[in-house]
Amino acid sequence: MPYPSITLRPATPADYASMRALDDRLIAEAALPGATRADFQRFQHRFTDSALADKDPKSRLIVAEDENGAILGYMHLKPTHDDVLDRETGYLSIIAVAESATGKGVGRLLMKAAEDWAREQGYPSLLLDVFASNETAIGFYKKNRFGEDSVRFRKKLAR
Repeated sequence: MPYPSITLRPATPADYASMRALDDRLIAEAALPGATRADFQRFQHRFTDSALADKDPKSRLIVAEDENGAILGYMHLKPTHDDVLDRETGYLSIIAVAESATGKGVGRLLMKAAEDWAREQGYPSLLLDVFASNETAIGFYKKNRFGEDSVRFRKKLAR
C-alpha cells in the first residue's frame, strides 16, 4: 500500500544520521570473492560520507519523507563523464529506501525525480552501478527500464 504523502526535498545535515542508517540496506545482498561483510561496511560508509560531502552545485542529495518527517529513503545524483559518448551525463550514485518503506512507491518516486533531474541538466542518460549479487536492486532497475552497459569481472588471486 503506497504512502498517502511522500515529500521529496533537499537533504540537510540534520538528515545525515537517518541516511547513514540505510547503509546496511545498500549492502545487504553485496557479495564479491574475497570481500568480507566488514569490507562492504567500510566501503559503504566511505561512499555515503563522500555523497554527503559533495558540494558540486550540479549534484543533488534528496530525501523522501513521510507526513511526519520520517526519512523513507534518499538518493545522491551527480554529473559524471561518459567515456563512450565523451560527454557529461548523470550518475545516480546512491538510491536507498528504508525497509519499512519497501514496496510503497518511494523508490519509484525517487527514480522519477532522478530522471527529471538528468533531463533538466540536458544529460543524454542516467548511469548507476550495482553489485552483480544485488538481485533486488537489479530487478528494480530493469523494471525502471535501465539496461546493462558494461560488466566488471573480478578474480581473487591466491597469495
